Amino acid sequence: MVSGCKKNTVENDREPLARVYDKYLYTLEVEGLINENTSAEDSARIINEYIDNWVRQNLILKVAEDNLQATVAEINKQALAYKESLIIYAYEKQWLAENLDTIVAEDSLKIYFEQNAKDFTLKGDIYKLAYAVTPATNKSADSIQFWFSRGIEKYRYDLERYCASNCNLFSLNSNIWLNEDDLFKLLPYNMYADGKFRTKGPVYYSDSEEKYFVKVEDYYITGNTAPFEYYREGVKDIIINKRKMELINNTYQQIYLEGIKRNNAEFIKKEE
Repeated sequence: MVSGCKKNTVENDREPLARVYDKYLYTLEVEGLINENTSAEDSARIINEYIDNWVRQNLILKVAEDNLQATVAEINKQALAYKESLIIYAYEKQWLAENLDTIVAEDSLKIYFEQNAKDFTLKGDIYKLAYAVTPATNKSADSIQFWFSRGIEKYRYDLERYCASNCNLFSLNSNIWLNEDDLFKLLPYNMYADGKFRTKGPVYYSDSEEKYFVKVEDYYITGNTAPFEYYREGVKDIIINKRKMELINNTYQQIYLEGIKRNNAEFIKKEE
């Protein structure tokens, strides 16, 4: 075992500290376990524990390998394949970061969307709406219904001041498309279930705790083609992914052709 000292130094960093059969643990492998701020006592304890664990693990590993010869061969094969895939993935990631063009013109987005409209059919209703949620005890909450029915833009200043002081939750931004998953996080399901929001107007709902006010500005129903802005980011991701696959495939084909051309690889045919 290692004796207590502030900093262990050896002239040869290949000096063995432990052995299990024909496998050795060298000084170099434990150097990173401690630093100059580690006390001599802690240094000795940390290193000795590491050495002991290393011996235990490798004794167990040797017995396991001896009793699972066929399985070990398959594990080594899988481990090699996994290592190779990790290296290739890291190369792909670096190559794409340096070479992939992620800028997509707005016209290109719209053209792709129009040419592939059938792929953007809605699987659920979507809505543009404003909403306000206030405590059930709020006796002046009907003001929200009045402002929503008369026009949010006309009364925006009054609405924002009122909601900021009296609402538990609100949003007057009706420029964002929301699907039913989004609504579920904001409003009671019974308020919008069964197409209750399929109307361009105010909708009211209440329960024992809160009052809910919604002004639907626009909506698209299940089965229709979604508006472009709803899928805009999704279309961008599709185009970039297509570029990514094309860039990777072209790069790998160039590597292959260059390797053959430079005689770095060859197909060896056995004579019959």
